[in-house]
Amino acid sequence: MEFQLVERPEGHLEYVPRPKPEALAAYYRDKYFGADHGQTPYAYGYTPEELEHKRLQPAETEHLWARPPGRMLEVGVGEGFSLDYFARRGWDAVGMDFTDDGLKAFFPTLADKLLLGDAFELLDQAIARGDQYDLVICNNVLEHVIDPMGLLKRLHVLIRPDGLVRIAVPNDNSWLQDEIVRRGHADPLFWVAAPDHLNYFNTDTLPKAMAATGWTVTDHLSEFPVDLFLLNPDTNYMRDRPMGRNCHFVRVAFEMGLWRERGIEGVVAFRRGCVQAGIGRNQVVYARATG
Repeated sequence: MEFQLVERPEGHLEYVPRPKPEALAAYYRDKYFGADHGQTPYAYGYTPEELEHKRLQPAETEHLWARPPGRMLEVGVGEGFSLDYFARRGWDAVGMDFTDDGLKAFFPTLADKLLLGDAFELLDQAIARGDQYDLVICNNVLEHVIDPMGLLKRLHVLIRPDGLVRIAVPNDNSWLQDEIVRRGHADPLFWVAAPDHLNYFNTDTLPKAMAATGWTVTDHLSEFPVDLFLLNPDTNYMRDRPMGRNCHFVRVAFEMGLWRERGIEGVVAFRRGCVQAGIGRNQVVYARATG
């Protein structure tokens, strides 16, 4: 059966047919637990500037939180840079992830703060315990799961009345991607990345998904629009994959320079502007529970 992209009532797109949960679990187990021969997603080393750039996301979140530390949950810890950032600043921080490969590679001392397993099962256990959090971070998880709306609803139960959630997803099915295809610089639907990505949100549809699950968006940002490089044949990393790393370094250099010269306020202002234009490779919403 050929795949289809089906528009949900909330506006975002879903990849169908959906994989069975056990098949998806096996796929990620092979991909993320396959540490044999050094072939893991974390095998590629980072430059010193890239490591410093990893601090930008939690610094943005801390700036927009603008209150004393509290209790923080991160769903999808990855390498652990955000978990480390907030733990060092006095937060009672805990994380959830399917694997501890990334955390062990960069922050092995945080192992006691990580709950391992299926995100939905771990969230259901937290709900059953009556856990509550001031800040919940969920970066680049929503696009991967079979039931994204169910995930957002679970987070709604776990957030305190005055708490804040940060949701980050790729900005896909955007007008800029359509323009890239229209000009012949990439194949149609080049942004589809199944089975890794099962759900696709752009800057119009992500707020709708949040509203449909009981969230009020308080801020909407998107990061450097690296897709712009696809409009130039000399930097089109879809046609010449090795170019992608240098394009990434341009993004890092730009954002680090902006942070240094204009502070975190300048970074946030730039990212708000990108959302208003509907561009930016990765987008972020900050939201509070409605009611």
